[in-house]
Parts: sequence; C-alpha cells; structure tokens
Amino acid sequence: MRRQPSPLRPDRIRRIERPFGWIPFRILSSGLLGQLSIPAKLLFFFLCLVSDQQGISFYGPRRMIELLGLSASEITNAVGELRDADLLAFDGQVYQLLSLPPWLSIVKTESRAASAQAGRSVRDGPKPIGQLMDEIVGKG
Repeated sequence: MRRQPSPLRPDRIRRIERPFGWIPFRILSSGLLGQLSIPAKLLFFFLCLVSDQQGISFYGPRRMIELLGLSASEITNAVGELRDADLLAFDGQVYQLLSLPPWLSIVKTESRAASAQAGRSVRDGPKPIGQLMDEIVGKG
C-alpha cells in the first residue's frame, strides 16, 4: 500500500479562504487547457479567481491589462477564444465564466489523437503545474 506523504511545511497547509475561486479540474483532464493560447489560459485563471459564485466578474479590460501584463488586443483575442470554446459569456461590460460545456469530454479524444500525431505518448499524462505556470507567464 502506498503511504501518503507528510506535508513538508505543516505550518503552511493550504486552507479554503473567502472569497474562494475555483478552477474546474475537467478543463485539464479533458485536454482543453492545452488547446488554449497562453493569454486565454491566463485570462481564464484570472476570471476563476475574481468571479463570484455565479461566475460574474466586473473587472474591466484596463484593470486586466494592468494586472495580467497583456495588451488590449491580447485581452480581446483571449475573450474571443474563451467565448469560442464556450467557456465565457461577455456583453461588453460583464464577464461570466460558464459551467464547462457538456461536449467537453469529446475534446479529450481529439486531444489524445493530436498528442499521438505530435509523437507524444498519451501515457506521458498532464504537464506538471510548474511547467503550466511557466507557459502561462511566458517562460516556456
């Protein structure tokens, strides 16, 4: 039986804080995360952090540019990409993160085929979070 590792820093165990934002795990397990551009990933994660329980955020483009270090055109393109992926609704003022679409499980199959074509084994599994974060902030 595999032993559960002990925390390296028991004094710093994560706790749920208020307000609490969440990122749905299925966006990773379905393969959709890997298909989004870096600005779209960054915007999605930001909106997960700042949105209320209904997924609504009132942060405007100027504040996003300032906080995320993206240009206005990158924000605009990321919004369009998230809308096209059926992850975001936007009416010109209010952003609403949507529940993950029911078709999302289809992406997983397509992602596996794309991985195989790219010469990567599906068994390689998801990327480590550190690598994903480096890609998001543009270091990868």
